[in-house]
Amino acid sequence: MTFSVKPTINVGDDSIKILNSLNPNKIFFVTDPFVVESKMIDQVTKFLDKNISYDIFSNIQPDPSQELVEEGKKALKNSNPDLICAIGGGSAIDATKAIIYDIYKEEKVKKIFVAIPTTAGTGSESTNFAVVTVGNDKKVLIDDIMLPDYALLIPKFTKTVPNFITADTGMDVLTHAIEAYSSKNASIYTDTFAETCIKTVFEILPKVYDDGDRLKLREKMLEVSNMAGIAFNNAGLGINHSLAHTIGGTFHISHGRLNAILLPYVIEYNCENSEEARKKLDDLAQKLNHRDYTCLIKVIKEMNKKFNIPEKLSGLGKIDEKAYQDSIEKMTLTALNDRCTPTNPALVTKFDLANILRDAF
Repeated sequence: MTFSVKPTINVGDDSIKILNSLNPNKIFFVTDPFVVESKMIDQVTKFLDKNISYDIFSNIQPDPSQELVEEGKKALKNSNPDLICAIGGGSAIDATKAIIYDIYKEEKVKKIFVAIPTTAGTGSESTNFAVVTVGNDKKVLIDDIMLPDYALLIPKFTKTVPNFITADTGMDVLTHAIEAYSSKNASIYTDTFAETCIKTVFEILPKVYDDGDRLKLREKMLEVSNMAGIAFNNAGLGINHSLAHTIGGTFHISHGRLNAILLPYVIEYNCENSEEARKKLDDLAQKLNHRDYTCLIKVIKEMNKKFNIPEKLSGLGKIDEKAYQDSIEKMTLTALNDRCTPTNPALVTKFDLANILRDAF
């Protein structure tokens, strides 16, 4: 068993000053159009020492494609920085990781990498995972070369996030924590992180959803998002993510929302098919003053209802039923081969995954 935390984590609005302390000559920023249009990027660049130059690549879109990664690689090579800084949600950070990964494969050069998340969800600023869309499939990359050197958690950067995205990304945190906690590779270290995350999300996510101006609570969500990332980076995930990857790649639905819908079905499956998973989640429920794992499912369903997240995928109103049914076989195979599946606590077959896909629709 090993447990590691790679990034140096800095929390608070003054964390941005870390960039100057790293003494770069040039910074290559990777972000999305909103971060530029909203002037959020200016809140970073205005603190840079005058001798630091920079370029901004702001073409990141949700579910970044391999084509976008190639575009970013070209821009980074032309810029030739000595520090790379990703600012944004999971898409911006994942795209940056994929760019770094591809360039390292070609040139064996690793530059300082700083990640600044603007959503409390993916935990990507502390993981060696990245997800890139290739055609209609989501490809999971796992390599330590993609681990950021520094993670800057700045609560004010999450303040502009609308409540439905706060909910989606917050439920992604919860899914990360529950899957890490249930994982075959869970340890006392990852369990400690995951338990804190689960308890905190249950307690404060509804409050942040109702009032996004509560920056202290947004800071806590950033912290537990980061902790959940550390937990699953060490323990792995499971079929909740495997299924969300293939559904999202096929039908282009928000990753966090898919995780939220699938989570009750996956917990039920794992607890019915793994005695160890059932016992761990029963114990967790009791620590949270509930009877057993079924109560956790009930709480998750109640949160989803508050956040206007439907119980079934069909409730999204974005997936054609025939197209979905026709895609089940392909999605099942993709999920079975997803890199998150091996650490799922219960063994799964194509038949099991197909049943979950049907039940969740």
